[in-house]
Amino acid sequence: MSTVAQSIAPAWFVLPMAVVALLVTAGHWISLARAEMPAARKRLRTANGLVMMLAIPVLAYGFGVVDTTDHRRFVLTWMAASGLIIIVVALAALDLCATFVLAHKARRDLRAEFIRGRDRGQGVALGTPGTQVANTRQGADPPAE
Repeated sequence: MSTVAQSIAPAWFVLPMAVVALLVTAGHWISLARAEMPAARKRLRTANGLVMMLAIPVLAYGFGVVDTTDHRRFVLTWMAASGLIIIVVALAALDLCATFVLAHKARRDLRAEFIRGRDRGQGVALGTPGTQVANTRQGADPPAE
């Protein structure tokens, strides 16, 4: 019985796609250095980008190079690929949790600012200096300029 060495997909198709994916991921990872975001979020996204850049070649090897009849190498490749994908998803979940925490803090700060402005009868600052929302309470004096 002869076995023909074959991979899941042809290498001529998989490898160029992997190179493009790796270049796009690397470009995104490099652009994170200039992005304005909280340090914790930047660290999570940087780590996730590095893990993705490690996972892409492993996945390309698993799809386009490794021989399906070489069971040991095939299983080890796909275990590594699966592990890296799990790490990517876990880091993305941590980033999601960090986003929820930041959104909660922003809503809490905005609510406190609104209450302070309402209690003073001056309206609420919208984030730009000198810009305020008009007070809509009946009989309230306009804010002093």
